[in-house]
Amino acid sequence: MSYTNADNQTLNQNRANYWLVVWENLSRNRLWQFLLVAAGSASSIVDPHAPLVGLAVVSGSTLKRERAIATAIVIWFVNQLYGYTIRQYPQTFESFAWGLLMGAGTLAVCLVSTIRPRFSHKDWKGHLLWLGLALVSGYILFQGSVILAIELSGRHGLTEAILWRIFVKDASWAIALSLVHRLIAWLSMPRKYSQTSRS
Repeated sequence: MSYTNADNQTLNQNRANYWLVVWENLSRNRLWQFLLVAAGSASSIVDPHAPLVGLAVVSGSTLKRERAIATAIVIWFVNQLYGYTIRQYPQTFESFAWGLLMGAGTLAVCLVSTIRPRFSHKDWKGHLLWLGLALVSGYILFQGSVILAIELSGRHGLTEAILWRIFVKDASWAIALSLVHRLIAWLSMPRKYSQTSRS
C-alpha cells in the first residue's frame, strides 16, 4: 500500500500520539516496574557492583516519578542487603556511609531522569536521545560524587580504565532494558502504527 505525503504526516502524528499513550500506560504498569526491580536485583547477584546508574536512568525515564523513585530505592536496598548478607560487606561506619552515598547518588540520577523534556515525548527516537543524555549526565553526577568522596577521604582514586568499565556496564544494562521496554511498547501499539510507513 502506498501513502501520500499527507497520509505519511497523519500516520507519523498518530504514531507519536500512540507512543505517548503507550509510554503513559507502561509508566503505570506494575509488571514493567516488577521487571525493573527483578533485573536490578539479579544484577546484584551477577556483580557486586550493580549498574545503579543504568537502572536508575531506565526507571526514571520509563516510570512515573513516584514509581521510579520507589523502584530505584528498592534496587539499591536489595543491592545493599545482598552485599551485607551474602557478600559479607564489613559492617563499619565507613561501609555504611559508602552505601548511603550510593543510595543518594542512585536517587539523584533517578530524579534527573524523570525530567523527561518535551522532545522525549514525541517518539521513540526522542525517548532514546533523552535516555542517552540522562545516562551520561547521571553517570557524571554519580561518579563525580564518588570521586569527591574518595578524594576527601584521602583514598586512592579511580583510574580512567575502571571508570570506563563502569560506564560500559551501566550503558549496557540501560540499553538492554530500554530495548525490552521498546519491544513491550511496540507490541502494545496497533499494528498500523508500529509498522514503518512507506511512500
